[in-house]
Amino acid sequence: MSKLYGRDVWFVGAPDVSAVSTIQGSTLALAYVDEATNLPEPFWKMLESRLRVPGAKLLATCNPEGPAHWLKKDYIDKPGLDLVHWNFSLEDNPSLDEKYKEQLKASYTGMWYNRYILGEWALAHGAIYDCYDHFNEYTNDFPAPNYYVVGIDYGTTNATAAVLCAISPRLWPQIRVEAEYYYDSAKKGRSKTDQELVRDIKDFIGYKNVSAIYVDPAAASLKIALRQAELPVLDANNDVLLGIKICSKFIGGKNIVIHKGCTTLREHLQSYAWDSKAADRGEDKPVKKNDHILDALRYAVCTAFPQGEFAHPDENISYDQLRRRVFEDDSWGPLGPTAGGYF
Repeated sequence: MSKLYGRDVWFVGAPDVSAVSTIQGSTLALAYVDEATNLPEPFWKMLESRLRVPGAKLLATCNPEGPAHWLKKDYIDKPGLDLVHWNFSLEDNPSLDEKYKEQLKASYTGMWYNRYILGEWALAHGAIYDCYDHFNEYTNDFPAPNYYVVGIDYGTTNATAAVLCAISPRLWPQIRVEAEYYYDSAKKGRSKTDQELVRDIKDFIGYKNVSAIYVDPAAASLKIALRQAELPVLDANNDVLLGIKICSKFIGGKNIVIHKGCTTLREHLQSYAWDSKAADRGEDKPVKKNDHILDALRYAVCTAFPQGEFAHPDENISYDQLRRRVFEDDSWGPLGPTAGGYF
């Protein structure tokens, strides 16, 4: 809490519905909400009911979502409400450099372009990675990368998939998917044990300079088995929409290229689609079909570059620091400034 002109000012986060209790019972004169489309609807409704001082106001900003989103459907488009709204595009921001705006426009395509560049409440429909084309594929070798990361999606009755990504943050293309691993237990007729999968992953990686293996946080048993094999395992960022957004940006900018030998990944990228029924409900969700290796790619890319930028702080941490983070081992000493990159 803080004070402003003699009034109490509260800063409240609302990551989920449980946040409703943080404002329940309060009396508010003014509320400001940033990224309103990310708010749980029950929190918004409770916030409305708390504005009970005469002349109270609610101010909100957001990036647009789908046209069936509750904020668009039940508030912006609903007649009779005491509400004023404005729509802005990227071009309306006078503080942005022209070069930056051009780079941003080149990064987004399809739905993302309509939403984040044009400011439209665009429907999620059709192919998710509609910007994927032959320029995202390669066959010839590139120079050695700075380091490698691996993304793994774990399945018992479903497929287990992994991608090996060569990372060169300052050299285009920054992310090169060199190889894929795909074991479909339904097609093979049996599931593999965690120990068998660990052996497969070790063979898959070989002697590559792998800095981190990003695994679905829910895959508890596989993570334990990988750590027992002294592999650098970290929980992946499993925010689906954020991961799709970042992957789409990098695919559209040709920052991600995929070796033509990765046939499963290439095929599934081109068939990955938005769920039209979910869109009708105001939700952005992909169709849950043939998505395991796409999840593995999303884990690797979104966790390594969570801001969707290549100026990632991990570029300048040492091997000792990385081991300390992965294994939570204080014997490696305190984190401090280093001069090197990876290994």
